[in-house]
Amino acid sequence: MTDERAYRPGYQIAAERILEHIRAAGLSPGDRLPTEKQLAAELGVSHTVAREAVKLLCARGHLTVRKRAGIFVARPDDRLPPEIWGSLLVENLEHVEMLFECRRTIEGQTAALASQRATPVQVRALREFAERTVAAAESDDQAAFIEADEEFHRALAEAAHNTFLASIVETISALKLRVLTVGLGTEPGTGMRRGAAEHQAIAAAVADGATEAAESAMHVHVDRALAGYRAEVQRNLFAATTPAPPG
Repeated sequence: MTDERAYRPGYQIAAERILEHIRAAGLSPGDRLPTEKQLAAELGVSHTVAREAVKLLCARGHLTVRKRAGIFVARPDDRLPPEIWGSLLVENLEHVEMLFECRRTIEGQTAALASQRATPVQVRALREFAERTVAAAESDDQAAFIEADEEFHRALAEAAHNTFLASIVETISALKLRVLTVGLGTEPGTGMRRGAAEHQAIAAAVADGATEAAESAMHVHVDRALAGYRAEVQRNLFAATTPAPPG
């Protein structure tokens, strides 16, 4: 049986090292990176490999290249124009249902591939982000939970080693932010704890190389998030239509 982890192109490895540099340097969206030539020297790779790594990260939405200006950490607007998601997404249940359907399909496959292709470093990162969501849930820190949740799903996409899937997941994640806080419901702590436990289950399946379990765990995660969103919509609908008690 062929080990899918045995060979990986040099530009993929270089791309991961560029992301590590961004994290280690504490760079933020809009910050400038060294030139391709400087990156090649720092990474100890050829200029061609560095260029392909930058192209890969641009395709995945991590970087953006501006003509005559340089390479920059991508801003959210560089990855997804606001007009794509619009202002009615959260209020349009049909759109949200379609978003979750897309998430279930794409992220389920992403989890399955990650279970086959994730490197040990990526597995550790995935588990670390899952644990961060647990810590955020236990402290009822919704902002920290959302940040760690985004990092978890991004790390999972990276571990799948598929440029196009990773790019789609980035787009889905930007859309998901529009509905995540609503989907946590009237008791955010409960929703966060549920989501954190599901992150742990996904990470464990990926670490075990259990493809079916990883895909199934992701399906459960997305399905429960959708159920939470539906329940919250119904609660708001009921509250809006219930007549006020006589005063």
